[in-house]
Amino acid sequence: MKKIYFLAAFLLFLTNFAFANPLEFKTLQSDFVQTIQNNENKIEYSGNFISTTNNALWSYKTPNLKDIYFNYEKVVIIEPDLEQAIVTNLKDVPNLMNIIKDANKIDSNVYEAKFDGVKYKLNFKNDLLDEISYTDKLDNDVKIKFKNLKKDEFIDENLLTPIIPANFDLITK
Repeated sequence: MKKIYFLAAFLLFLTNFAFANPLEFKTLQSDFVQTIQNNENKIEYSGNFISTTNNALWSYKTPNLKDIYFNYEKVVIIEPDLEQAIVTNLKDVPNLMNIIKDANKIDSNVYEAKFDGVKYKLNFKNDLLDEISYTDKLDNDVKIKFKNLKKDEFIDENLLTPIIPANFDLITK
């Protein structure tokens, strides 16, 4: 009888492992390189990304420092070089977490999602997000390549709370 329970538990584990949905996660953290290209220019940004199911932070390191905090209600953009913070409503800005969760599988490692008229293509490797590409509303081709992605590891929620320095200009939209 113990063998049957063990076998059943093992098969359940294998089934969950084999058919795990790469779109399901509790946390994500990764380094990234974002390339934005149009007919005239190509700009490359890099930094790191941290996300839980409720909050996210895109921390840009190059070419300029910038932190973009997301939660369900708002987006806070802190730009130290400009000594300013911008607070805006989330409905105006795409949230990676929602894009991932709303994606549909179109190939073995490729998913597609739409947000506000923009089609996002998500590529996975080994069930981990590898790259997102899309053409934005200004006809820029955007590609975000993830490196060293970690899924479902502990993240200190305090890292996802924006702290706006008192001397920064505050812009609300």
